[in-house]
Amino acid sequence: MQLTLGDVARSREDITLGTVAGIADHGEGKLVVLRLPNGGLSFVEPRALVVVGRYVPPASAGRSFVALLFLGLALLVSYISCRSAESIGADWLLTFFAGLGGFKVVAIAYQCWARLTGPRRFRV
Repeated sequence: MQLTLGDVARSREDITLGTVAGIADHGEGKLVVLRLPNGGLSFVEPRALVVVGRYVPPASAGRSFVALLFLGLALLVSYISCRSAESIGADWLLTFFAGLGGFKVVAIAYQCWARLTGPRRFRV
């Protein structure tokens, strides 16, 4: 199971609901620390957890700007690949697929960047 700080989880043992606050290591294994709504802490084994919701940080201005840059670059690459395919005499379908491929190349690069700079998940 992969967790991020801030994920909402429920314990199967005593039906407590809380947010993941960290990992505690003890002699027999690891315990997940849940922060309860009343301010207390609960230590739960990972196999007794049910993830109810994932924490997603709000988009910052920098990430939004980078997304717009990637979108502009994707549209530019798509246009260039369409024009290149058209200039060598390709049919409309091949021209369309060339543009789609150019767009998808930049979209994959953006997805890789977003995954590398996104929230870290840890395995318990």
